[in-house]
Amino acid sequence: MTIELEKADWQGFFEQLSRDLDNWETTVHVLNANSGAQILSDRLPFHGLRVQDVSGRESIGLSVGDNTGANDTHTILSPTKVVFAERGRGPAGTLDIEDAAGTTTLITFVQPQTATGLMRV
Repeated sequence: MTIELEKADWQGFFEQLSRDLDNWETTVHVLNANSGAQILSDRLPFHGLRVQDVSGRESIGLSVGDNTGANDTHTILSPTKVVFAERGRGPAGTLDIEDAAGTTTLITFVQPQTATGLMRV
């Protein structure tokens, strides 16, 4: 099922998603007309999303990473659209965030991680 979220629901959805999918293996792609598709991060654990204010502009902050120094944060300035597409059973799926400049950030939640590695779903 695919749902487009109303702007008023973004923060609550991100808080719930951040709790439910904390430490899930993710892949993050950024797509835009100038540079095409770029992989921002691959197979890093998810740590959260939040709506924030950056220099007076609304933004969405994404945090992924692990304890080995492979950490990444990504800020999406002036977001205009948030869509979540569920995949299979459980909370796996892809979050599609579009901004005013036409850039799309795709966050794919692949599978949960455990202390000893990945847990297959």
